[in-house]
Amino acid sequence: MSYRAAFYPCDGPKAEGSYIVKLRDDSVKQSFIATCSATHAEQLDITHSFEESDIFNGFVAKCSEEVLDALRNREDVEYIAEDAIMRTCEVQEATTWGLHRISHTGPAKEPFEYVYPSSAGEGVNVYVLDTGIYIGHSEFEGRARNGRTFYRSFTDVQGHGTHCAGTIIGKTYGVAKKAEAISVRVLGDDGSGSTSNIIAGIDWVISQHRSLNKPSIISMSLGGPANQALDDAVNTASDRGICVVVAAGNSSEDASNTSPARARNAFTVGAIDQRDNQARFSNFGDVLSIWAPGVDVLSAATSGPNATRTLSGTSMATPHVAGVFALYISESKTAVAPTEVQELIKGNTNATGKGLNVAQVPKV
Repeated sequence: MSYRAAFYPCDGPKAEGSYIVKLRDDSVKQSFIATCSATHAEQLDITHSFEESDIFNGFVAKCSEEVLDALRNREDVEYIAEDAIMRTCEVQEATTWGLHRISHTGPAKEPFEYVYPSSAGEGVNVYVLDTGIYIGHSEFEGRARNGRTFYRSFTDVQGHGTHCAGTIIGKTYGVAKKAEAISVRVLGDDGSGSTSNIIAGIDWVISQHRSLNKPSIISMSLGGPANQALDDAVNTASDRGICVVVAAGNSSEDASNTSPARARNAFTVGAIDQRDNQARFSNFGDVLSIWAPGVDVLSAATSGPNATRTLSGTSMATPHVAGVFALYISESKTAVAPTEVQELIKGNTNATGKGLNVAQVPKV
């Protein structure tokens, strides 16, 4: 029987005619691309080759179904996945009770206070894969910067990425008030973007982590249909020493049906409200790692340097946890494996896995 590579269709919105091609680990990507380009000439357009790191052995191509069929017959190809469209995970809804909740046990009750270690995430880079960050906002005090964009500019038109970054590092609304946020713009003005751009963003972060030799966290408040290529990219980033925190999603369904929430090495975050109840919109299931504040979260907005807005979603829960990762890593003073930090954080929640208590961050 002739060889036929696995094919993973997208159960949802997708970039038409765009495919993520995963080669076998022993295949030489550059030679394979050169051969295919020569064979199929103008019928094959390579849009990403992931050259910034060896995130995985593959590339993204736009091609006809005829060329797709030919690629599946090549023994060098392990699998091909349709290029799914991922979206932000916030819900528009009306102080920050979330900061109180992550530093205290039990449901948040007034008067709110936030107790955190003085290291406050210092020395940690948090890469925010999102719609961009309004780096001139006063909340960031110069600790936010542009890193990589897959669009015409870094401008956060949608505002989602800025809100998330504010929860991670903001001076008022942030968890890790001395950490730095780097914008990796993988989503467009409407809050959506291709899986291939997100993988390319992860690829860039891996290269930065390697070259800067600084503790790194990826925060991804986004999600969409199950996608093996995106899961593989997340797992690779974790294997390279990067903590990856992702949103569970807002469809009120089992998160095991979505990516990157289902990725083996992802730290997947569901949303709770001020009473510690599961948010009505939050995804759930065995792939969730933790629950965190995600309803009526106040943070930075893009309409001005002091602007704020209130949003709800697992997108808002995720940056709370990304910030807590930064606190743990900063307090450790030494290199810490992502799995070690994950276990420490899980061990510092209450029995239901809801909320986080960072008032006493354990030394690693």
